[in-house]
Amino acid sequence: MKKFFRSIAGKTALFIICIISGCVLIASILSAAVMIEMDFYTQDKQRVYETAIEGKIRNDIYGYLWDITGAYKDKAIQIPEDADLVFQVADKNNTVVGETKDAASVKDWKYTYSYGVLKDEEGNLSDLFYTSLSAEENVDYYTVRINLKDSGRTSYYSFMNTVIDKTYAFRYGVYFIGFISLITMIISFVALMSVSGRRSDDEQLYPGPFNRIPFDVMCGAVMLAAALFIITAEEISRGSELFTGIYILCGLLVFMIIGLGLCMSLAVRIKQRNLIKGSFCYMMLKWLIKILQFIFQKTAAVLMVILNFIKEIPLVWKSVIIVLGLTFVEFVFLVESYSEFYTAFWCIKNLLLIPLIIYTAICMKKLQQGGIALAGGDLSYRVDTSRMFWDLKKHGENLNSIGKGMIIAVNEQMKSERMKTELITNVSHDIKTPLTSIINYADLIGKEKTSNKKIQEYSVVLLRQSERLKRLIDDLVEASKASSGNLDVSLVPCDAKTFVSQAAGEFEDRLKECELELITSVPEQETMIMADGRRMWRIFDNLLNNIRKYALAGTRVYLDLQRQDDKAVFVFKNTSRERLNISEQELMERFTRGDKSRSSEGNGLGLSIAKSIAELQNGRLSIEIDGDLFKAVLEFPLL
Repeated sequence: MKKFFRSIAGKTALFIICIISGCVLIASILSAAVMIEMDFYTQDKQRVYETAIEGKIRNDIYGYLWDITGAYKDKAIQIPEDADLVFQVADKNNTVVGETKDAASVKDWKYTYSYGVLKDEEGNLSDLFYTSLSAEENVDYYTVRINLKDSGRTSYYSFMNTVIDKTYAFRYGVYFIGFISLITMIISFVALMSVSGRRSDDEQLYPGPFNRIPFDVMCGAVMLAAALFIITAEEISRGSELFTGIYILCGLLVFMIIGLGLCMSLAVRIKQRNLIKGSFCYMMLKWLIKILQFIFQKTAAVLMVILNFIKEIPLVWKSVIIVLGLTFVEFVFLVESYSEFYTAFWCIKNLLLIPLIIYTAICMKKLQQGGIALAGGDLSYRVDTSRMFWDLKKHGENLNSIGKGMIIAVNEQMKSERMKTELITNVSHDIKTPLTSIINYADLIGKEKTSNKKIQEYSVVLLRQSERLKRLIDDLVEASKASSGNLDVSLVPCDAKTFVSQAAGEFEDRLKECELELITSVPEQETMIMADGRRMWRIFDNLLNNIRKYALAGTRVYLDLQRQDDKAVFVFKNTSRERLNISEQELMERFTRGDKSRSSEGNGLGLSIAKSIAELQNGRLSIEIDGDLFKAVLEFPLL
């Protein structure tokens, strides 16, 4: 059944059922409304029939009565022989002035109406109207007595008698038919909406050709057609009533079909979820937003150009332009409202104020240049205060004093750093000499043949700890030199991919011993940077040794080289064995270790040394911590 209704025949059947049930429902509603209006439920059938034909009777008699009263004085009355009515017209004196040929045999008249004939001063017919009044000037009153004629042929009255007879018997059944039609229409409509856009062979949507037209455009076209239909119906209603009724019924049927087609299209668009996005209004709104964005962007760009231009204007010229502009505005107002006193005041004020403003702007320009020089590190710059006065001169002298104080502070700092470096270097040198002897003799003791195994164990521990002490001394010296800028660096063009391959070859086996898998990736194109190969290797050695010490066993270690804009970026990633309850800034400080228990090897200088060496090569080292993920990012400018 589902496949049938999804087929063309099934959809057509549902469409026709929906249209027919809709038409029956509308007819039932209209019939019920007419029956209520004609009192089908409070009057008997005969009274309903009389009420229905009353208007027709009046209209027919109206035409005959016009002829009768209009020809009353001058000629005999002509009444059609085949009239559907038997009637008699009497004036206000109850004198018969006209009747049909078979009116004399009627004794009991069924319908009686009164009409008034309005005449002008000359006695000519002016107007004819149905009335219940009994007296009025210039009005002749006539009484019309009427019976229906049983002519044996089909007339309006016999037709209405048949219609009333049939509909009166069916006055309650119309509600049942309307209810059944409503249920049928709802079921068929829901089923039709469900299968719209579907086929019996698969579950895909097939929108059809009309779905390419925006839905709001289709609705607008239908509304326009409906408006034209209403206007045309009003024009046609002035002609034949039968043709007007047929035209309206056909139009309503056509619009029902079109409306149901629109509902099917709406159902498909809802299933596609493009009802709004596919509408013409939505597309126009998007275009409007794009146009407004374009205008806003261009306006903002023009404003930015103007602002940048204003920024580029020197301070003195800005002041001159502003002062002259304000002066011009004041001059315009002065011309409009001329006053000798105000004119004199304006001239004196500008003669005093304008030079003062320009002088202040020139002094501020000198102070600005001094601040820029100090901010840029030119501590030897001096502001010329010889032509300054008051607070401006005091401010310039303060800037000069700041420069002198900063030079003294920097020299003291540099002297202190040099003394620290020399102290560390000298002490390290003095320690290295006996330490070298300790290492050599520890090695010799370990190589001596002896039956005492404890001596061998002691020599191994002594040698290991001596080597660790030596590495600590070397790291201290290198960290001191790197932080003070005394480390020699020779920058040459290098291919960054070489460092990755070298690190993979050096550390792959060492990482496997710690149950770590190294995964590397490099770009296909050449990635050249300016670096010192020996110093770069120290950075890689420090970072990978940290990973080897602190990474979680059984995990992967990633070393990636990426090209990002104008930079070569090395990314080291691993999963930490220990929980990292420490910030990135703290990890970059000297003697700070991720292993707070200090149970592993290391002195906490590796990252600090790597950061200082990277900065000496115009690079940058940063670290990121996300849960247990440790990530080190090393950046260098591309050539």
